[in-house]
Amino acid sequence: MALAPPRGRNTAGVALDPRTPVVVGVGQVTVPPDAGRAYDERPTPLTLMCRALEAAAEDSGARALLARLDEVVAVSSFAWHPRDPAALVLESLGLAPRATALAPTGGSQPQRLVAAAARRIAAGELDATAIVGAEAMYAHRLARREGREVDWPGQADGPGSLTMDRDPFTPEERRHGLAWPVGVYPLFENARRARHGWSIDEHRARLGALWAGFARVAAQNPYAWRRDAPDAAAIATPTPSNRMVGFPYTKLLVANLPVDMGAAVVVTSLSRARELGVAAERMVFPQCAAQADDHWFVSERPDLDRSPAMAAIWGAMRELGVDEPVDLLDLYSCFPTVVQTAAEVIGLDPFDPARPPTVTGGLTFAGGPGNNYVTHAIATMVERLRARPEATGLVTGLGWFSTEHAWGAYRATPPEAGFAWRDVQGDLAASPRVEVATSDGEVVVETYTVTHHADGSVERLVVCGRRLDGRRQWAHSEDPERCAGAEEVDLLGTRLVVRDGRVRT
Repeated sequence: MALAPPRGRNTAGVALDPRTPVVVGVGQVTVPPDAGRAYDERPTPLTLMCRALEAAAEDSGARALLARLDEVVAVSSFAWHPRDPAALVLESLGLAPRATALAPTGGSQPQRLVAAAARRIAAGELDATAIVGAEAMYAHRLARREGREVDWPGQADGPGSLTMDRDPFTPEERRHGLAWPVGVYPLFENARRARHGWSIDEHRARLGALWAGFARVAAQNPYAWRRDAPDAAAIATPTPSNRMVGFPYTKLLVANLPVDMGAAVVVTSLSRARELGVAAERMVFPQCAAQADDHWFVSERPDLDRSPAMAAIWGAMRELGVDEPVDLLDLYSCFPTVVQTAAEVIGLDPFDPARPPTVTGGLTFAGGPGNNYVTHAIATMVERLRARPEATGLVTGLGWFSTEHAWGAYRATPPEAGFAWRDVQGDLAASPRVEVATSDGEVVVETYTVTHHADGSVERLVVCGRRLDGRRQWAHSEDPERCAGAEEVDLLGTRLVVRDGRVRT
């Protein structure tokens, strides 16, 4: 690692900028399914956020921490939509009003928020901020099953659903059934299979082995939602209890959203931390961070199994002193495809049992609490780095459809040159875009997936093809036999005729 000196925990004898940003407290709360099987027995998102923030304060060892926060930023929830959840947290904890904010939608937001806090602290704009989020989608599901109205605090005061500044899909993409992550990420996954030439069975075995490694990590994580560690075959093989969701992904290969989990991270200036009496062994320092976005629309991306934004971010991180081998990793893991993409960019083996690419167990097994997973990842990374003060940890965040990316490096020792941040979006300004065709014609299948209904039955074959002139074209079929056949007989690289947007031959 290039991030070498200084080593060790003790910062007392090192001349440091008092504006150095430092993580001083982390908190996690997981309420497992067996803690209550009725809606009334489950916590609200507000309760989870409050408990997580209180846990972060206790973790810091500084009792006065919460009273000395300059602001509280809430990570937006999938199921709970008050106008100002951070203000509700302050009120519930009996804390005086102060600046609050609500982050936009996206799984990269917690890492972006930590980086933004570190930059503002370094610039002298604030001294202490808390980032807190929670999901209670398991409780929300119980309410629906019981025919109950969700009566969480502040639920009626907000917009009622997640708001979007921009539609994530083009009209042509929506025409062919692209609407949810479980229908899009499998397209990336099969594009990778096409590039490597794996058979359907070879690919299934690889996916099972990769995710079994995540399951083993979750089994050792006290905050994980699932700790039963299923093996590779159980993960990748479709069964009535592990239905196919979007070929080649079974239920155990996708993010597990119905969880009741909360997490919080508190970042302060070094001067505020010392003033509060935070012990040196509790401090973990953001070293550097970078962020960038891939093309907003999937159709425009030249290679669906690659990420120019990830590559640009890793290039920036290397320039800032982070290099392989990174000691501890948490690669965002909503679906196996993005773990593999990041691993290829970094140049690491995601199957290495000695260095798994997660500290939590990932979004399937540790739990996928909407936009807030990375808050849990950072909290877990902080705990791991306290135990290994010589190590460097890398956390990656990802939003939308592998669109928005934010990565951060952490260490129990302060960075020699201070916290560094790069927005490398400008490096991608000239990145090529693919044109989309909509007229009838012949295509070569670039990638495809088969989506499934909740009962496991096939729903739709979605084909992403290329015309001879290089333009991309979408097509679909709802014929049950054609859908089922595409999961048994490989379509990658075959020629198909598209008429009126439908697969004809």
